[in-house]
Amino acid sequence: MNKNRISSERVVAVVGLVFVLIAAITSVFYNGDPKSIIEKVADTNIVIPVVHFICVFLTLILVIIPNLYLMVSILFIESELTILTNHQELGIFFFYAAIILILCKDLITNKSTKKIIIMFILHFITLCLTYTHGIKFMLILMGYSAFCCAFYIWIYTILKAKFSCLFPQNVRENNTIIKKPAGSTISLSDYNLNERQISFVLENLHNKMSYKEISEKYFVSISTVKKIFAEVFKIFNVSNIEELRILLLQYQVKE
Repeated sequence: MNKNRISSERVVAVVGLVFVLIAAITSVFYNGDPKSIIEKVADTNIVIPVVHFICVFLTLILVIIPNLYLMVSILFIESELTILTNHQELGIFFFYAAIILILCKDLITNKSTKKIIIMFILHFITLCLTYTHGIKFMLILMGYSAFCCAFYIWIYTILKAKFSCLFPQNVRENNTIIKKPAGSTISLSDYNLNERQISFVLENLHNKMSYKEISEKYFVSISTVKKIFAEVFKIFNVSNIEELRILLLQYQVKE
């Protein structure tokens, strides 16, 4: 994993840890939300602090082991809680922050559609559950969420269009993986890769291992690793490992 990415994730995680910790501590002295639908099944004086402290624990793990989807999970949990407990605007922000993270992670892969659809369904249900604060209040929240959705999709499409121009020509015009739409599953064995070639490609694709790291793990020389990858480049009609990675990231790759 890229060191700069890890560093930036940890900075966000540390700031998030401070924020969630403050929210957890202050919620102990908070009177809950008697209008929340949660109050019908459990005491919000207990539920709110407990959920916040769970998120504190998860964020602490995130600081130690940066993980994008753990961050998304924390944002989504906090989103659900705050929408249902009288901090709705903040909850909607958390929700779209989680969506943006997923879209940025899968910017060129189109693999995030199912995850996002499920999240939007849950988000809509949560907004509906705010009816206990009044129908007018619920409709305002839905309108606010709809605006945020339209705005962020607009920004996302602009960025995706701009970034697509940066993709190498060998990737944009590549027709090696035919009859496979982006986001679908492909098997490397279908392209006549041998076992070692498959192992090396997956190590780079999923674990972001460099030539040197692969050579050390498999006890072979770097020149051998480069030779094996050169054979793979010819199979997929790309020039280097970066182009191969960008090409394959558009699919769900398996052995």
